[in-house]
Amino acid sequence: MEARERIMKTLNCEATDRPPIYDNIRNDKVIEYFAGCKLTVENGSEIYLKSIDNFLDCTKQFMRFPQERNITKENNFPFAYSLKLPPEVFEELEFEIEYKRWSTWVYDKSPYSYKETVRKANKVINSYNGWNNWSEIELGNILKDFKQKQNLLKNTVIFACIAEVGLGAVYDFLGGLEKFSYLLVDDYSTLMNLYDTFFQINIDKVKNIPNDFKTAAVFLPEDIAQKNATIFSPKFLREEFFPRLKKIIESFHEKGLKVIYHSDGNLWEVIDDLVDCEIDGLNPIETIAGMEIKKIRKRFPNLVLLGGIDCSQILPNASTCEVKKITRDNIDDASYGYFPGSTSEMHNAVPIENFLAFYKEVKKR
Repeated sequence: MEARERIMKTLNCEATDRPPIYDNIRNDKVIEYFAGCKLTVENGSEIYLKSIDNFLDCTKQFMRFPQERNITKENNFPFAYSLKLPPEVFEELEFEIEYKRWSTWVYDKSPYSYKETVRKANKVINSYNGWNNWSEIELGNILKDFKQKQNLLKNTVIFACIAEVGLGAVYDFLGGLEKFSYLLVDDYSTLMNLYDTFFQINIDKVKNIPNDFKTAAVFLPEDIAQKNATIFSPKFLREEFFPRLKKIIESFHEKGLKVIYHSDGNLWEVIDDLVDCEIDGLNPIETIAGMEIKKIRKRFPNLVLLGGIDCSQILPNASTCEVKKITRDNIDDASYGYFPGSTSEMHNAVPIENFLAFYKEVKKR
């Protein structure tokens, strides 16, 4: 069975020859093993794509390639799709950005100022008056990036990353959750107007996706939980997040696109809300945070599951036998509609032996 057929059947909870492997690979040894050559910053994107095409069934459009370690100051965020606004909106802002080999960290070390925060927020709010030429260019860039990557891959299928709900964009823009929380108390109205602006940018992107655009599924990331509970109160999420999430998903579904929702953490308190928003799939099933493949499958028989192999403790530290057993157990517990993979990424702390133990166990199912 070819990868695309395997993926489409799994997304429809149908029987396949084996489960399709989904993951994000940020592990030099794994990449070099399957590419058969050395991975460098200079050849990073080429070797990365060559490598994953030899072993991954699917991954998401947003990929990281190896980069030089560096700390710079920039006026825009380097990765969030929803924050690609016209330069004049960001020209007076400055973020400290630290580039590591496989990760990028954005810092805003300025102290919280209510007056300055409201001024910056209002500049963004007033900058967007609906779909425009800039919006068209940014959506075009996202779709062009998707097509270029997919055209370079013969075997691996990409899930498109086109939009978010905007909540993460808000606290990123404000300089983190602490400043978000201050504004939440000081000026709820301005905070929600800012949120609405980012939400509108995102849903407008979805509504303007060309009708002939094809992808197996879209990947919709919005972290709302941590290890023990949700980051935001369930009350806040039910009032402000889930109604917007539902609208975004409805817009994707109107385009005939399935939606894989991503959030780390313990989602049990709001998992019914997520399913009520009609997500088609859930990732990454963070087992160390209490999420359980077997329990989710029993409760939601039609929900597609992706992930579930703990990458914080099991993959880096367990024996190959333990990795194989957990992989088998997850596949058996899910039974169908399951994409085995890590609970975030296959990072450099995961020994090549453990990745291969996982990979070979899935392949022989």
